[in-house]
Amino acid sequence: MYHVFFNRRPTRPRLPRALYEQLTALPLNTEVNVHTTNETHYNALFLGFEPRTNNVSLLVDRFYKDGGRSLAIDATTITAIELPVSMRPASSADSDDEEE
Repeated sequence: MYHVFFNRRPTRPRLPRALYEQLTALPLNTEVNVHTTNETHYNALFLGFEPRTNNVSLLVDRFYKDGGRSLAIDATTITAIELPVSMRPASSADSDDEEE
């Protein structure tokens, strides 16, 4: 006799550890540049991260005439997040500022 088990919950892709740690440690209302597989969101305001669903909430296009729009993206599509200079590690922040 055979037993067949069906798991009806879809499996979600796991995030790379570095991206997960960056998203969970990122303070709310931080201005970031978010690069995804299809597009880039410049000067987006980070509104939150939901680890159970891998959703990242951003406020984009907030400097345009009609104001910003909220956007929820899947964190698995994120290829890079650029932090403000004030939040970057000291070694990379110093090398950018001290070009002579």
